[in-house]
Amino acid sequence: MYSLVDVHKRYGLRTVALRKLNLDIRPGEFFVLYGPAGAGKSTILNLLAGLTRPTSGDVRRDGASITHLPPERRNAAMAFENYALYSHLTVAENLAFPLRAAGVRPAEIEVRVKSVAGVLGIPHVLDRRPGFLSGGQRQRVALGRAIIRPADIYLLDEPIGHLDAKLRHRMRAELKALAVDMKATIVFTTTSSKEALALGDRIGILNAGRLEQAGTAAELYDRPANTFVASFVGDPPMSFLNVSVRPAEGGPALVTGDGQSIGKAPSGALGRGGLKAGVRSTALTLVDPGTPGALAGQVEVVEHLGHSSIAVVLSGTDHIQVLLPADARLRPGERVGLRVDPTRLHIFADETALATDAA
Repeated sequence: MYSLVDVHKRYGLRTVALRKLNLDIRPGEFFVLYGPAGAGKSTILNLLAGLTRPTSGDVRRDGASITHLPPERRNAAMAFENYALYSHLTVAENLAFPLRAAGVRPAEIEVRVKSVAGVLGIPHVLDRRPGFLSGGQRQRVALGRAIIRPADIYLLDEPIGHLDAKLRHRMRAELKALAVDMKATIVFTTTSSKEALALGDRIGILNAGRLEQAGTAAELYDRPANTFVASFVGDPPMSFLNVSVRPAEGGPALVTGDGQSIGKAPSGALGRGGLKAGVRSTALTLVDPGTPGALAGQVEVVEHLGHSSIAVVLSGTDHIQVLLPADARLRPGERVGLRVDPTRLHIFADETALATDAA
């Protein structure tokens, strides 16, 4: 197991890349680091590879510190976001380079190069140099050079981020299958919610150098720790309603800014300020305007995605995204009602999730 223990990483006096970060990466798991640009994802990979050292804290492997162990003694394979290919070598020679450096027999090198090139869809460019490849082809070569040799850990820095949508979808499936076959420990960075949820056995959500939450896709989607995780996981992301607690028949209720009740207030929300109710698009049902108990709103935008549509509805001062069937016929300006499933509300106080009362 690889662990980052109280790791703080600073560049210069003002730039803080990681803030007292604690993270465990289990043996054989596909761990995804997901977050916006500049969140600290690449810094974590560099720390694991030994390309940089923490300002404070420790990097450990199976409980033993490897902070001062040089990269060549860590047996880590890495694919860089900027490719880092040898421009004077052909694709085949770039792929073979790690194997030659490890003293692998030429016959075995040839077999492995052809196998990896086939998986990545680049067997037709093996004789070309990087300068004659497209960006997507270069990225696949960089990925192939990382996964072609056995390693203790594979560090993949947005390895499919430059590919077109169709190829990116295929490569996600190939990567997941490869990970299962190799039984390898893989750390993969991405800025795509769909990629993170599709690939990760577990996912770590980073924001401004802080680990907001780590868990399985289901844990992050169904039980986000705060509003950042809730808004960053899922497509479309969670919508938020500014709410307050008001007395009502049957007990305190959550009420929107324009006085609409959306359900019973959990005990943890009583006496709290800065309350928000989060709701996934799948927890909303479109009903006729004026339906008792439904939120009243007006359609602002309708996005047609082919397999479905997303409507952005303005209710009071809050914007709510609703997932609809592809054949739904809504127009901007149309009045609608939204029925909220009260059992699927997420309540946040000062951006932090509150426990909801058991049914």
